[in-house]
Amino acid sequence: MISGVVLASGFSERFGSDKLLSDFKGKEIIRWVVDSCVASRLDEIIVVYRRPELLDLLKDYPVKLVENLIARSGMSASVRLGVSSLSGESEGCMILMGDQPLFGKDDINLMIDRFMSNRVLTVASYDGERKNPVIFPKAYYKKLLTASGDKGGRNIIDSDPDKILIEFDCEKMLDIDTTQDLNRLKGDKEGKHDV
Repeated sequence: MISGVVLASGFSERFGSDKLLSDFKGKEIIRWVVDSCVASRLDEIIVVYRRPELLDLLKDYPVKLVENLIARSGMSASVRLGVSSLSGESEGCMILMGDQPLFGKDDINLMIDRFMSNRVLTVASYDGERKNPVIFPKAYYKKLLTASGDKGGRNIIDSDPDKILIEFDCEKMLDIDTTQDLNRLKGDKEGKHDV
């Protein structure tokens, strides 16, 4: 079983409002991400959220919604909540960001295929640099449950000599941190999207 944990409980401080609820090509950014997860071969999907609006938006999706009441503790709090909510049968956990609307189901499935072939830490990358998402093997779940601050699983990734990097196009790695990022994405990517 391959699980997906979508991190959606950040504060969007550089954006100025909740970026995940912002419109991108006719629907909210978070819905692009969750729709891609649902359409992929992920066996279970957990969305760690903070705002009630996200709960309302996603309540009819086939996902498990986990509220993050300690979001100010940093990204690691979301990771811990997501990992602690996994099925006992989970063999790998893909951590996805809620603000990467162009990373589609085919990209998720490619990462799952590579993970299933090798069963090692599997990391999306661009130009040789690690990015998100990341699939952690079950052997790392205990370490993820002790992660703290805003590092998430970065220390684990950086220290694993056996990890596999999967190179993706720059556009797939784009995340939205500011309104300028969103406007640039809307302008550059009209008509191009894979759910």
